[in-house]
Amino acid sequence: MQIRWVVIGGALALALAVPGALPVRAQGTRKVISIVATSWKFTPDLITVAKGDTVVIQLSNQDPDKRNHSFAARWLIDKPVTVRGQVAREGTDDGRRFFAVAPGDKLEFEFVATEAGSFPFVCGVFDHGARGQVGALNVVTAAK
Repeated sequence: MQIRWVVIGGALALALAVPGALPVRAQGTRKVISIVATSWKFTPDLITVAKGDTVVIQLSNQDPDKRNHSFAARWLIDKPVTVRGQVAREGTDDGRRFFAVAPGDKLEFEFVATEAGSFPFVCGVFDHGARGQVGALNVVTAAK
């Protein structure tokens, strides 16, 4: 019995002493991206993060004509999201999940980028997307 504990203790000591002997789960970093919604555009409209990153989108409505705006995307439908701030409306429409923000207000939502790829988003308010208020979230795999 005592020999078994010595063997287990020795194996554990060796595993701790040798780098890479124990699997370490890689974790992404927290990326905070501020997006300004104005007349028919998002600034920035292209966002790049790494797979595994925790992404915080801060959406600010600074439209000079006091229009409502939203961030809407199909890829948000089943994704766990934490929402904070001045959310005018939240829900799903046209197969997309959206977060709406009133003029002068700001909201933020947080999620983990779990898949690599390019994921489009649009302002879901009436014709804003058709007028060019669109963007993309590019999730890249981390360099090895």
